[in-house]
Amino acid sequence: MKTKELFLEDPYLKECDSSAISVEFTDLTVDKTIFFSTLYGQQNDKGEVTIDDKTYGIVDVWTDGDYTHLISLDTYPQDLTGKIIHQKLDWDVRYIHMRFRTALFIIAGLAYKFYNAKSRIGQTYDDKAWIDLYIDDITQDIVDNIITEANKIVAQGVDVKAGYVDSTVFSKEKQMLSYSTGNLPDDENLRVINIAGLPLQADYGIYVKNTNEVGEINVKTSLIKGKLDKRLIVTLK
Repeated sequence: MKTKELFLEDPYLKECDSSAISVEFTDLTVDKTIFFSTLYGQQNDKGEVTIDDKTYGIVDVWTDGDYTHLISLDTYPQDLTGKIIHQKLDWDVRYIHMRFRTALFIIAGLAYKFYNAKSRIGQTYDDKAWIDLYIDDITQDIVDNIITEANKIVAQGVDVKAGYVDSTVFSKEKQMLSYSTGNLPDDENLRVINIAGLPLQADYGIYVKNTNEVGEINVKTSLIKGKLDKRLIVTLK
């Protein structure tokens, strides 16, 4: 049995009940969770769990591929198997990462659409995020154009939809495959993110429902040896 990741179905779910599978000191595994692990460049959620009326702060979340581990600074009771665990997110932390992740996806999609450029979505933090654009001789005008178009998509309020595509179908679609960077997950059905007007991208991060939730996208660039760096630092208003 794997931990069921409820956030893939509903990223706006803030609380849930679950059952404890195992516990080892400050490490608790559960049968289902709303907590996102540190994966795909997106930072882990924070929050708390309540067990028998006692609350434990969750400071780290990781997955071993099967089970999600909820890490607390306090030692859990060691006889939790089968007990009800109430989970509650720090929503402010979750939501800013969802907004940043969506902003990075929009930028990556536009870079491919306008410049046939691949990209690498890096890390989201609480106050910024970064993305690498693989554009030869990238200029400030190119960056400004991408960000202008990105903010148009934000202002238009386009729905952000997550769905699944058979991996064999995905691999036959030239655009989807060429836009994807790195190794695709070894899944029969790949989770894809769809924003109208942008190419589909296989991704297991968490996104907002509509682009107008992102807010204004701003980007900082820097010069490396007299050339514009491929890495863009993204902030949101």
